[in-house]
Amino acid sequence: MADWLATGGPRHYRSPMLAELPEVVHGFFTRQGGVSLGAYHSLNVSLAVGDGQEAVAENLGRMRQTLGLGALAGAAQVHGGRAAVITSPDQARLAALPEVDILVTTVPGLGLLIKQADCQAVMFFDPVNRVVANVHAGWRGQGIDILGETVRLLQSRFGTRPADLYAAIGPSLGPCCAEFRNFRREFPPALWTYQVRPTYFDLWRLSRDQLTAAGLLPSHLDLAGLCTRCGADDFYSYRRDKVTGRQGAIIALKA
Repeated sequence: MADWLATGGPRHYRSPMLAELPEVVHGFFTRQGGVSLGAYHSLNVSLAVGDGQEAVAENLGRMRQTLGLGALAGAAQVHGGRAAVITSPDQARLAALPEVDILVTTVPGLGLLIKQADCQAVMFFDPVNRVVANVHAGWRGQGIDILGETVRLLQSRFGTRPADLYAAIGPSLGPCCAEFRNFRREFPPALWTYQVRPTYFDLWRLSRDQLTAAGLLPSHLDLAGLCTRCGADDFYSYRRDKVTGRQGAIIALKA
Protein backbone atom coordinates (compact mmCIF):
# COMPACT_ATOMS: atom_id res chain seq x y z
CA MET A 1 0.00 0.00 0.00
CA ALA A 2 1.28 3.44 -0.89
CA ASP A 3 2.15 5.92 1.84
CA TRP A 4 -0.44 8.44 2.96
CA LEU A 5 0.40 11.91 1.67
CA ALA A 6 -0.69 15.31 2.90
CA THR A 7 -2.07 17.97 0.61
CA GLY A 8 -2.85 21.60 1.23
CA GLY A 9 -5.81 23.93 1.39
CA PRO A 10 -6.22 23.28 4.43
CA ARG A 11 -3.65 20.55 5.05
CA HIS A 12 -5.15 17.05 5.09
CA TYR A 13 -4.18 13.44 4.49
CA ARG A 14 -5.80 11.07 2.04
CA SER A 15 -5.94 7.30 2.02
CA PRO A 16 -4.33 6.07 -1.22
CA MET A 17 -6.90 3.27 -1.33
CA LEU A 18 -9.93 5.56 -1.04
CA ALA A 19 -8.31 8.11 -3.38
CA GLU A 20 -8.42 5.49 -6.16
CA LEU A 21 -12.20 5.14 -5.85
CA PRO A 22 -13.85 7.81 -8.03
CA GLU A 23 -17.23 7.66 -6.28
CA VAL A 24 -16.03 9.14 -2.98
CA VAL A 25 -14.22 12.20 -1.69
CA HIS A 26 -12.50 12.30 1.69
CA GLY A 27 -9.92 14.00 3.87
CA PHE A 28 -8.32 13.37 7.24
CA PHE A 29 -7.62 16.99 8.18
CA THR A 30 -4.76 18.15 10.37
CA ARG A 31 -4.78 21.11 12.75
CA GLN A 32 -3.24 23.39 10.11
CA GLY A 33 -4.98 25.87 7.84
CA GLY A 34 -7.65 27.45 10.02
CA VAL A 35 -8.34 30.60 12.03
CA SER A 36 -8.60 29.40 15.64
CA LEU A 37 -6.14 30.88 18.14
CA GLY A 38 -4.22 29.88 21.25
CA ALA A 39 -4.54 26.28 22.38
CA TYR A 40 -6.95 25.67 19.49
CA HIS A 41 -4.58 26.82 16.73
CA SER A 42 -5.69 26.55 14.02
CA LEU A 43 -8.23 24.25 12.28
CA ASN A 44 -10.35 23.30 15.30
CA VAL A 45 -13.78 21.83 14.40
CA SER A 46 -15.32 21.43 17.87
CA LEU A 47 -17.47 23.92 19.77
CA ALA A 48 -17.28 21.74 22.88
CA VAL A 49 -13.66 22.57 23.78
CA GLY A 50 -13.93 26.31 24.41
CA ASP A 51 -13.23 27.75 20.97
CA GLY A 52 -15.43 30.46 19.45
CA GLN A 53 -18.38 29.71 17.17
CA GLU A 54 -17.23 32.03 14.40
CA ALA A 55 -13.78 30.44 14.21
CA VAL A 56 -15.20 26.92 14.13
CA ALA A 57 -17.72 27.87 11.44
CA GLU A 58 -14.95 29.38 9.29
CA ASN A 59 -12.79 26.29 9.74
CA LEU A 60 -15.62 23.96 8.75
CA GLY A 61 -16.39 26.11 5.73
CA ARG A 62 -12.79 25.90 4.55
CA MET A 63 -12.81 22.12 4.87
CA ARG A 64 -16.12 21.81 3.06
CA GLN A 65 -14.91 23.99 0.21
CA THR A 66 -11.62 22.08 -0.03
CA LEU A 67 -13.53 18.86 -0.68
CA GLY A 68 -16.16 20.53 -2.88
CA LEU A 69 -19.10 19.60 -0.66
CA GLY A 70 -22.44 21.32 -0.28
CA ALA A 71 -23.02 20.43 3.37
CA LEU A 72 -21.59 18.63 6.40
CA ALA A 73 -23.27 16.46 9.02
CA GLY A 74 -21.72 15.93 12.44
CA ALA A 75 -22.79 14.86 15.91
CA ALA A 76 -22.22 15.22 19.62
CA GLN A 77 -19.89 12.23 20.06
CA VAL A 78 -19.98 10.34 23.37
CA HIS A 79 -17.77 7.24 22.92
CA GLY A 80 -20.86 5.08 22.54
CA GLY A 81 -22.32 2.84 19.87
CA ARG A 82 -25.34 4.74 18.56
CA ALA A 83 -25.72 5.41 14.84
CA ALA A 84 -27.44 8.04 12.70
CA VAL A 85 -28.45 6.98 9.18
CA ILE A 86 -29.01 10.04 6.99
CA THR A 87 -31.06 9.36 3.87
CA SER A 88 -32.23 12.90 3.07
CA PRO A 89 -30.51 16.32 3.14
CA ASP A 90 -33.10 17.57 5.66
CA GLN A 91 -31.61 15.29 8.32
CA ALA A 92 -28.12 16.75 7.87
CA ARG A 93 -28.05 19.67 10.31
CA LEU A 94 -24.49 20.00 11.59
CA ALA A 95 -24.08 19.11 15.28
CA ALA A 96 -27.83 18.43 15.59
CA LEU A 97 -27.39 14.67 16.04
CA PRO A 98 -27.13 13.89 19.76
CA GLU A 99 -24.97 11.14 21.27
CA VAL A 100 -23.95 9.52 17.99
CA ASP A 101 -20.60 7.94 17.11
CA ILE A 102 -21.55 6.22 13.81
CA LEU A 103 -22.61 8.39 10.86
CA VAL A 104 -24.00 6.79 7.69
CA THR A 105 -25.41 8.36 4.53
CA THR A 106 -26.59 7.66 1.01
CA VAL A 107 -26.91 11.39 0.18
CA PRO A 108 -24.43 12.52 -2.52
CA GLY A 109 -22.47 15.65 -1.68
CA LEU A 110 -23.07 15.38 2.08
CA GLY A 111 -19.87 15.13 4.11
CA LEU A 112 -19.87 13.04 7.28
CA LEU A 113 -17.69 14.74 9.92
CA ILE A 114 -15.92 12.96 12.78
CA LYS A 115 -14.07 15.08 15.35
CA GLN A 116 -11.08 13.61 17.17
CA ALA A 117 -7.86 14.28 19.06
CA ASP A 118 -6.29 10.81 19.49
CA CYS A 119 -9.34 8.63 18.76
CA GLN A 120 -9.65 6.94 15.39
CA ALA A 121 -11.85 8.18 12.57
CA VAL A 122 -12.65 5.10 10.47
CA MET A 123 -14.23 5.63 7.05
CA PHE A 124 -16.28 3.00 5.20
CA PHE A 125 -17.45 2.80 1.59
CA ASP A 126 -19.78 0.25 0.00
CA PRO A 127 -19.46 0.74 -3.78
CA VAL A 128 -22.27 -1.70 -4.59
CA ASN A 129 -24.99 0.00 -2.56
CA ARG A 130 -23.41 3.49 -2.70
CA VAL A 131 -23.28 4.18 1.01
CA VAL A 132 -20.55 5.73 3.17
CA ALA A 133 -19.98 5.72 6.92
CA ASN A 134 -17.66 7.55 9.28
CA VAL A 135 -17.05 6.24 12.79
CA HIS A 136 -15.60 7.77 15.95
CA ALA A 137 -13.64 4.85 17.43
CA GLY A 138 -11.95 5.60 20.72
CA TRP A 139 -10.76 2.88 23.06
CA ARG A 140 -14.21 2.73 24.65
CA GLY A 141 -15.76 2.18 21.25
CA GLN A 142 -13.22 -0.48 20.43
CA GLY A 143 -14.12 -2.20 23.69
CA ILE A 144 -17.70 -2.63 22.44
CA ASP A 145 -16.59 -3.47 18.86
CA ILE A 146 -18.08 -0.33 17.31
CA LEU A 147 -16.46 -1.16 13.96
CA GLY A 148 -18.09 -4.57 13.86
CA GLU A 149 -21.39 -2.94 14.82
CA THR A 150 -21.02 -0.55 11.88
CA VAL A 151 -20.54 -3.44 9.47
CA ARG A 152 -23.59 -5.24 10.89
CA LEU A 153 -25.64 -2.04 10.57
CA LEU A 154 -24.68 -1.67 6.90
CA GLN A 155 -25.57 -5.33 6.33
CA SER A 156 -29.01 -5.08 7.93
CA ARG A 157 -29.97 -1.65 6.57
CA PHE A 158 -28.50 -1.73 3.06
CA GLY A 159 -27.69 -5.36 2.31
CA THR A 160 -23.96 -4.63 2.30
CA ARG A 161 -21.62 -7.57 1.81
CA PRO A 162 -18.62 -7.12 4.15
CA ALA A 163 -16.27 -8.33 1.42
CA ASP A 164 -17.38 -5.37 -0.74
CA LEU A 165 -16.55 -2.78 1.92
CA TYR A 166 -13.49 -0.55 1.97
CA ALA A 167 -12.29 0.95 5.27
CA ALA A 168 -9.58 3.49 6.09
CA ILE A 169 -8.25 4.15 9.62
CA GLY A 170 -6.95 7.69 9.98
CA PRO A 171 -4.25 9.31 12.14
CA SER A 172 -4.76 8.45 15.79
CA LEU A 173 -3.00 7.34 18.96
CA GLY A 174 -0.27 4.89 17.97
CA PRO A 175 1.27 1.95 19.85
CA CYS A 176 4.16 4.28 20.68
CA CYS A 177 1.90 6.44 22.87
CA ALA A 178 -1.26 4.45 23.70
CA GLU A 179 -0.61 3.90 27.38
CA PHE A 180 -3.39 2.48 29.58
CA ARG A 181 -2.18 1.98 33.13
CA ASN A 182 -5.61 0.82 34.24
CA PHE A 183 -6.23 -1.48 31.29
CA ARG A 184 -7.44 -4.34 33.48
CA ARG A 185 -10.34 -2.14 34.51
CA GLU A 186 -10.84 -0.35 31.18
CA PHE A 187 -10.44 -3.14 28.59
CA PRO A 188 -12.22 -6.51 28.40
CA PRO A 189 -9.71 -9.35 28.87
CA ALA A 190 -9.95 -10.32 25.19
CA LEU A 191 -8.16 -7.08 24.31
CA TRP A 192 -5.25 -7.50 26.71
CA THR A 193 -3.36 -9.43 24.02
CA TYR A 194 -2.88 -6.14 22.13
CA GLN A 195 -0.38 -4.99 24.75
CA VAL A 196 2.94 -4.40 22.96
CA ARG A 197 4.94 -3.59 26.08
CA PRO A 198 3.88 -3.02 29.69
CA THR A 199 0.71 -0.82 29.69
CA TYR A 200 1.06 0.19 25.99
CA PHE A 201 -1.42 -1.09 23.38
CA ASP A 202 -1.60 -1.35 19.60
CA LEU A 203 -5.06 0.04 18.90
CA TRP A 204 -4.31 0.17 15.17
CA ARG A 205 -3.90 -3.60 14.99
CA LEU A 206 -6.99 -4.02 17.14
CA SER A 207 -9.11 -2.11 14.63
CA ARG A 208 -7.70 -4.06 11.70
CA ASP A 209 -8.49 -7.33 13.48
CA GLN A 210 -12.01 -6.21 14.35
CA LEU A 211 -12.64 -5.22 10.74
CA THR A 212 -11.37 -8.51 9.30
CA ALA A 213 -13.36 -10.41 11.93
CA ALA A 214 -16.44 -8.55 10.63
CA GLY A 215 -15.70 -9.89 7.14
CA LEU A 216 -13.67 -7.15 5.42
CA LEU A 217 -10.87 -8.24 3.13
CA PRO A 218 -7.34 -7.30 4.27
CA SER A 219 -6.75 -5.84 0.82
CA HIS A 220 -9.68 -3.46 1.41
CA LEU A 221 -8.16 -1.95 4.57
CA ASP A 222 -5.91 1.10 4.76
CA LEU A 223 -4.11 2.39 7.85
CA ALA A 224 -2.50 5.82 8.09
CA GLY A 225 0.07 4.73 10.67
CA LEU A 226 0.36 8.34 11.91
CA CYS A 227 0.33 8.98 15.66
CA THR A 228 -1.54 12.11 16.76
CA ARG A 229 0.37 12.44 20.05
CA CYS A 230 3.75 12.37 18.28
CA GLY A 231 2.63 14.79 15.56
CA ALA A 232 2.63 18.08 17.49
CA ASP A 233 2.76 20.25 14.35
CA ASP A 234 0.15 18.27 12.44
CA PHE A 235 -2.40 17.08 14.99
CA TYR A 236 -4.36 17.96 18.09
CA SER A 237 -3.77 15.46 20.90
CA TYR A 238 -5.70 15.34 24.14
CA ARG A 239 -3.13 12.91 25.56
CA ARG A 240 -0.33 15.39 24.91
CA ASP A 241 -1.95 18.77 25.60
CA LYS A 242 -5.24 18.23 27.50
CA VAL A 243 -6.60 21.68 26.54
CA THR A 244 -6.70 21.47 22.77
CA GLY A 245 -8.90 21.44 19.68
CA ARG A 246 -10.26 18.64 17.53
CA GLN A 247 -9.31 17.85 13.94
CA GLY A 248 -11.95 16.71 11.47
CA ALA A 249 -12.21 13.70 9.18
CA ILE A 250 -14.75 13.85 6.35
CA ILE A 251 -16.01 11.37 3.78
CA ALA A 252 -18.80 11.83 1.22
CA LEU A 253 -20.28 10.33 -1.88
CA LYS A 254 -19.45 12.49 -4.85
CA ALA A 255 -22.42 14.50 -6.07
